[in-house]
Amino acid sequence: MTPDLQLDTRSKLLKAAVTVFGKNGFEASSVRQIADLAGVNHGSIKYHYSSKGDLWRASVSYLFSQMEQAVHTNEAAWSKMTSRERLKDSIRSFVRYHAAHPELNRILTIEAIAGGERHQWVTDNYTRPFADRAVAGIALAQEDGIYPKELPAMNLHYMHVASGRIIFLMAQEIQSIFGVDVFAAEEVERHIDTILTLFMGASDLKPGSAKERSGERLEN
Repeated sequence: MTPDLQLDTRSKLLKAAVTVFGKNGFEASSVRQIADLAGVNHGSIKYHYSSKGDLWRASVSYLFSQMEQAVHTNEAAWSKMTSRERLKDSIRSFVRYHAAHPELNRILTIEAIAGGERHQWVTDNYTRPFADRAVAGIALAQEDGIYPKELPAMNLHYMHVASGRIIFLMAQEIQSIFGVDVFAAEEVERHIDTILTLFMGASDLKPGSAKERSGERLEN
């Protein structure tokens, strides 16, 4: 097997694993499902990944890596931004990432409910470091007067996380009740504007923003 083919097969398996684990969770997923979706021989999984658990960890690592890159897309320009602008930029990127990759949210939710070794592994390697950085950033925002200092930074962090992710976790329910596709680009931007307005006020929303479009939707 050539190196190029190995890389291609490994990438196919990783992509398929993200989809399968994101839909079914670890316990309800099988290596056969993943191999079938990837369109590769079942035995190739053991060749590229030592076990289903190894493939699951690779999937989570990939999704977190992509999220970190997304959140820090404009990091080079952060030094020229105010703390409010930096916070808004990171929130926008965070929400857009989860709209594009809802699998990470689903995987984390399933593991948080179940607890156990996989949840601990995610906590130690990814969610705790991410939360520590986020809480530190929120504390700085409090020092700059963006949020009241008396509010616990941890609670504000989880309010950010929940507001940015849960709407995509509840996509099917929202579609059934309201007939709204929360993954549509306009709905994603509408949700971002809603979050920023709720947390930071609407003073800098631009004409034609999602807030204005929401009025148009209600009238139609």
